[in-house]
Amino acid sequence: MKHFNLKSPLIPLCLLILIDHIGYGILFPILVPLFMGSEGILVPETTEFARSIWYNVILTIFPITLFFGSTLLGGFSDQFGRKRILIFCLLAAILSYFLTGIAIDLKNIPLLMFSRVLAGLAAGSMPIAQAAIIDISEEKEKAANLSLVILAASVGFLLGPLIGGFFSNSNIVGWFGYSTPFYIASLLAFLNLCFLVFFFKETFVPRNAKPFNLAQCLEYYTAPFFMKNIRYLSLICLFIQLGWSLYFQFVSVFLLKRFEFNSQDISFFMTLMGIGFAIGSCFGLRFFSKFVNDVKLALLSLIVIDLCVLSVAIELHSVAIWVASLLLGITMSMVYSLTIKFFSEVVSEEQQGWIMGVTEAIIAVAWAATPLASAYLEKMSISLPLMVATILFIVSTFMLGGWKNTMKNERSI
Repeated sequence: MKHFNLKSPLIPLCLLILIDHIGYGILFPILVPLFMGSEGILVPETTEFARSIWYNVILTIFPITLFFGSTLLGGFSDQFGRKRILIFCLLAAILSYFLTGIAIDLKNIPLLMFSRVLAGLAAGSMPIAQAAIIDISEEKEKAANLSLVILAASVGFLLGPLIGGFFSNSNIVGWFGYSTPFYIASLLAFLNLCFLVFFFKETFVPRNAKPFNLAQCLEYYTAPFFMKNIRYLSLICLFIQLGWSLYFQFVSVFLLKRFEFNSQDISFFMTLMGIGFAIGSCFGLRFFSKFVNDVKLALLSLIVIDLCVLSVAIELHSVAIWVASLLLGITMSMVYSLTIKFFSEVVSEEQQGWIMGVTEAIIAVAWAATPLASAYLEKMSISLPLMVATILFIVSTFMLGGWKNTMKNERSI
């Protein structure tokens, strides 16, 4: 990797991703008491069913708007450059966090919904940041530099709930409340904007800038269905993300009900997974890529993931569950970075922003689809969601192996 200094575009890009995920993570310790508590945003007379409906609506708004925003903004970054669109995303983030705080203070649900729409659009900055990293990375550095995305996102997910829990606790400071963390996030996004404006240099200058038109927007969404390599890679990515989101969003429930983990145990479990992400992002990919090529490394990582998820599902051993948490973090960070690299290699330099938006849209679909699915599967068997996650990972492993053979045959022609 090139010398890493304050002028490196990697720094503002990683900060951007970090703050994005802090803002997303802040929501988790606040949303449940906000809608389920008697002193939250809903009137005390609100029924439990209505509270549950509102809670799930607010949760769902983000991935839906992320699905549309990520692809569109990624495509726009190919037309108008990365920096302009990143500035737009940060402005949207600043406004969304601020409006969320106001909505909570005023107990205004329509304003809260609008703020979550803005938050989903602002999160389109992640694929653009990934495209910018690809712009500045040499071929041999691409996967390793993309792993920094996972590291920044992991740190953000760890810090977000901590920030949300601390600044919403009125027992610490009297004027802290549910809205305070969002005002803090708005300030962080503003500081990030300043850093981006002054220190980030454009990484991609479009050769043939085109004016905005609706037909181009429609093409951003329809092209993946007609481009063979992208369509197949998209299915692989979808199965990987469905398996991962099903596991990640349900494993806490499983550990609580089967092993009687308390909140502290679950926190340690997730922290260990976060440490695994950091190890995989900082060291794992660079180390293992010296011995095997990218596709083989992704396949081997998926096999380890299959075994780890299965070991938890069948309750192999209490020690194995903790080891699985660390290994899952390491291998998933590598699989994600390599998958993103595979997508970047099947399109031209002028399509990097768009294809990164496509990958983010696939992730949004997966993470929006699995919560209700896991609730339904749990009714049949407590371990069924994890078994289904295992099957999804196994299917993605075989599909990636098939894609590898297809690419090998095409190169030999």
